[in-house]
Amino acid sequence: MKGHVPTPPDLAEKMVRRLFQETDPASSDRILYPGCGTGPFAAAVESVCDAEGWEYPKGLGIEINPEHLEEARTRDLQHVEFREQDFLATDMLDADRFQYIVGNPPYVPIEGLSEAEKTRYKSKFDTAVGRFDLYLLFFEQALELLTPDGILTFITPEKFEYVDTAEPLRRLLTTDDVYVKSVDHIDEDAFTGLVTFPCITTVRRYEGDADNKTRVTLRDWRDHTTTLPTNGRSWASQIRDADLDDLETGATFGDVTERISPGLATGADKVFVMDADDVPDAVGDKWVRPTVSGSQLREYDGPYTDSVFVCPYKDNEELADKAELDTTLDWLKQHRERLEDRSCVAKGKKWYAWHENPPLDDILQEKIVWRDIDKQPTFWLEDRGDVVPKHSVYYAVPKNGVPVSELIEYLNSPKARMWMEAHCQKAHNGYYRLQSRVLGKLPVPKEWADSFQATL
Repeated sequence: MKGHVPTPPDLAEKMVRRLFQETDPASSDRILYPGCGTGPFAAAVESVCDAEGWEYPKGLGIEINPEHLEEARTRDLQHVEFREQDFLATDMLDADRFQYIVGNPPYVPIEGLSEAEKTRYKSKFDTAVGRFDLYLLFFEQALELLTPDGILTFITPEKFEYVDTAEPLRRLLTTDDVYVKSVDHIDEDAFTGLVTFPCITTVRRYEGDADNKTRVTLRDWRDHTTTLPTNGRSWASQIRDADLDDLETGATFGDVTERISPGLATGADKVFVMDADDVPDAVGDKWVRPTVSGSQLREYDGPYTDSVFVCPYKDNEELADKAELDTTLDWLKQHRERLEDRSCVAKGKKWYAWHENPPLDDILQEKIVWRDIDKQPTFWLEDRGDVVPKHSVYYAVPKNGVPVSELIEYLNSPKARMWMEAHCQKAHNGYYRLQSRVLGKLPVPKEWADSFQATL
């Protein structure tokens, strides 16, 4: 199976003990190891059962990679049959149901799938929406294979708790006869050499009434119980134990802005970006725009730097023709070989175009800018209206009537920061991804939305 990441033995044992926390396994029980790889979970089951004096359940390991299967079989485990099969295939559902399922589903983003695979998965799985990851589908398939009182423990990236793509999975895990017993955020580098922000999620099917409370353990070892939303909404605030109810106003950052977007990608910054003092004489002033990167926002404590773009676009967002560029075109021709070696040119763009057309009508006005990834989210005002941000900077254009200075103050407030830390996707070393689709949902004072409406 693509995306296989070996599970360390101590982590596999921890998960097996979590799986058997409430009920001891019996020889009449069945246990499934989906995408079993080289068999670390099956080995952990025998180790734990031997240590505790428990009977072995009857095991089935499913793996599509014959090399992994061969290694798994060399373990000479007593309780498990290893079978070469695609866990996500329809015929998998013909198997008898299982009391226990445990595993480490493969991490395969949609870019790693063939067109045929995407089509097949989207036709079969409710969780195969948007830019889905394969491990979401493993959850869905595994739930179908659980007995009515069965229990499942998976280790996956934590981001399914809050990304939009995982909304169908969150709904699936909190509806009907399914609930999440526990979520355990473990060390971000638990898999040697990889930073995946993993979490161990234990899910149970149940008959009759259930408590439906979820026990959460965070990476700093704090723990709490919570009730997860059942409508597919992000679990971020519940998982991170942030009381954000008082922040909800009915108005959002998206309501009071015309646009929230990442900055521009040229596909060749080494050509188009330079210090203002280094701009060649051949490049006309009208084709030079101030710019700022994410790191420069911190370095300069704001959007005004010594860096500029050579920007071959007119204010109306059209790419200038060669005659208009005049001597600037001569300078660009010196870099033509490099500029032609870009994916955007291969897809039909002119050789001197940027990777994406800059929406200058929106950009060239007063705006708010921030880094795309930041440990402490900080927002700055770009009031000159002439800076064209690089792709490592996000920008927002406030609507007319919205008090910009007050909006900046609010975005930098502890209250807004608490919301961002609860909802934004985590990156390495305590950083957060401050993406437009998330920040657009940030609650803001309702009167600002009302102020905008009053100007219409």
